[in-house]
This record gives sequence, C-alpha cells and structure tokens, in this order.
Amino acid sequence: MKNDITNYHDIEQLVHRFYDLVVKDELIGYFFNEVAKVNWDEHLPHMVQFWDTVLLGAGTFQGWPMRTHLMLNKQEPMKPEHFERWVTMWNSIVDEHFEGPIATEAKNRAKIMKDLILFKIEQQKDRNIIQ
Repeated sequence: MKNDITNYHDIEQLVHRFYDLVVKDELIGYFFNEVAKVNWDEHLPHMVQFWDTVLLGAGTFQGWPMRTHLMLNKQEPMKPEHFERWVTMWNSIVDEHFEGPIATEAKNRAKIMKDLILFKIEQQKDRNIIQ
C-alpha cells in the first residue's frame, strides 16, 4: 500500500517527478522548454509551493498562474490535447507514488485547473483580455 500525500516532502517528490517527465514529453515539453523557456531552478520551488498550498493549505504560494497561462497562449496556442496530456501525466505520477484522499484531491484539482484554463483561453479569444 502506498502512502497518501501528507507533507512538503511528498509534494516536492511529486512535483519533481512530474516535471522530469514533462520536459521530455513530445507534446507539451515544447511549451516549457521553447515557449516559456522555463528556468527550472526557479520554477520547481514555485510549483512545489503552489501544490503545497493547494493540497495542504500551506499558504506559501504567491502568483497568478491564470495570467501566465493566458500570456503563453498568446505566444503559442494551447489546445485541449495539451492539457489532457498534462492531466494524464500528473495523474500517472500521483497514482504511481501515492494513494489516499489527498492523492485523489491532487488529481481532482488538476482536472479543475485544466477545465478552468481552457475556459479562460476560450474567453480570451472573444475578448482579447488577460485576467
């Protein structure tokens, strides 16, 4: 039996393993490596803080991820299949290493984020705004 996600170290492990796959992925790695040109030394701790806040209520994350995604979409259109891949990869890493209520919540939150970002991208097409 696997353990649930219970602390910062678990979140850190999850995020690092996930992005180890993302950077190599043929469909979405391009967005991180070529479009956003992510500085991984800065991005990974930020993502750990994000998920630590979302899943464990740490309150350490500061940022505006929706705006970041909308700006990236203006540079290179992001499509539903990109977000589907992101969620599929996220879920596989969660399932590989964890099980329990918080692990399930991690997968639920990823789907909610995917749906919300895609909704905002669609809104952006009509209104040409960044929110």
